[in-house]
Amino acid sequence: MATVMLIFLGARDRLLADGVATLAAHAGVPPETVVQLTDLAEQALPRGREQIRARFRGEEPLVIGCSRPRAVRALLDFAGVDTTARPIEWVALPFDREALRRESGVPWYPVIDRTLCTGCGTCREYCLFSVYGRTPGEQGVGPVRVVEPLYCKTGCPACARLCPVGALIFPFCPEAELNGEIETPAPQSNADLKRQLGEDPLRLLTERRKRRGLLDLSKFEQAEEDRIRHSGVL
Repeated sequence: MATVMLIFLGARDRLLADGVATLAAHAGVPPETVVQLTDLAEQALPRGREQIRARFRGEEPLVIGCSRPRAVRALLDFAGVDTTARPIEWVALPFDREALRRESGVPWYPVIDRTLCTGCGTCREYCLFSVYGRTPGEQGVGPVRVVEPLYCKTGCPACARLCPVGALIFPFCPEAELNGEIETPAPQSNADLKRQLGEDPLRLLTERRKRRGLLDLSKFEQAEEDRIRHSGVL
């Protein structure tokens, strides 16, 4: 029998209906059997990861209800949970978008959609606050990852605007394009991506203004505005 779980990303993640009752009816189980996990963004940080991993041990199928499955998958991956290791039915529940607009949710940090990330490093090159790093690989350079999530500036999604494939998610951003609400299709291939973007977009931060032709100019300018507004740094 499947375990039925209702997940909230944090206090700013609010559903428009009774999530327990809705999910129980969908799964055909008594409401009292629905497991709830709150403050996922907080618990996905290093200090809470072991607790999260413990809750996802096992092989039984899962039915997971949440506001934005893509954001939840990325947060669980960030916490070290392999969501591909067992059958999971994802149920997207209607949520209060205005709650995200009223005030920035915390903890504010990005997570990476691994089904999309190509490892180009644009986020790492653009970020001034050492949020991103790379995992050492066989060739000395591995995948981009979020190494210092709390160095991120609350309210600023600038790096996500510049990701060529839309792989960065800010769970508490009010914009559907950046908060995981939109399920973005994976690029066809790395070769296709290189033909569209060039070999190495935004190679050095100091050259970013010279390389605007590789990016959507409007998104670049908005990212710069975000950086100034939220961190005071250009």
